[in-house]
Amino acid sequence: MRNMGKVIRAVRVLLASFVLLAFTAMFLDFTGVAAGWFSWLREMQFMPAVLAGSAVALALLLVSTLVAGRVYCSVLCPLGILQDFARFVTFGRRRDLKSRAKPCGAGLSVVQGWTRIGFLLVFAGGGLLGLHFAWLDPYAIYGRFVSACITPFVKASPFAQSLADWADGRGLSFTHVVEVAFPAAGFIVLAGGVVAIVVVLAAWRGRAWCNTVCPVGTVLGALSKFAWLRPRIDEKACVSCRMCERTCRAHCISIDAKEIDHTKCVSCMDCSAVCPKGAIKWRR
Repeated sequence: MRNMGKVIRAVRVLLASFVLLAFTAMFLDFTGVAAGWFSWLREMQFMPAVLAGSAVALALLLVSTLVAGRVYCSVLCPLGILQDFARFVTFGRRRDLKSRAKPCGAGLSVVQGWTRIGFLLVFAGGGLLGLHFAWLDPYAIYGRFVSACITPFVKASPFAQSLADWADGRGLSFTHVVEVAFPAAGFIVLAGGVVAIVVVLAAWRGRAWCNTVCPVGTVLGALSKFAWLRPRIDEKACVSCRMCERTCRAHCISIDAKEIDHTKCVSCMDCSAVCPKGAIKWRR
């Protein structure tokens, strides 16, 4: 069972890596080719699907959540995947694996719960009133960051010029690559600042942003309580080593209570991959 958990986790990591690279390529968009190849990924994003009224995309997202929980958050959301990457390469993951003074707990605190609801109401209410709250949409946050903080500088680089010259020499029209328009400095700072906050929070507390601020995480978390397949702790097999609890990026496992908060779980499979006894089982 543990080996199977490792395999599934490896598949999830590969898929998530592909998605993050694909979205980054689309926002960099040297030639326009990436957007043509990966536009279907953009259509599978939760808020763009809602705004576009895409019944098929929304149905697939809702069904996948009701079947296996918040797989969207760990495989399809570029901001969520960026947080996992940040946690992996920084001190946060290493610190968690060494020790933790006290269990993280499976339930939401009162403050976190009300904060979660508050951000969701602000986001939904603002949308109904025609106000602009795209700064809370994870897809928009990541896209704005790459477009404002990375794309202009990459296009202005010698590499972009070399690519344009190479393409022009072969009769290809890639000259738009060197036409660089830098956004306002304030916009760059704001877009980069939001992502910096998300990344630092991820390194410190894993998926705290997703489980406190993100409206998409709140909606999918509520649906995940009714998921057909959910991670559960086999009390007979569990030896209370706390490896799953320390590894959990969503801080949703409590070994003392033998409980998992499925509203916070992002279906990353890390817990089942590290459990030495195969005590984390996905079942109804």
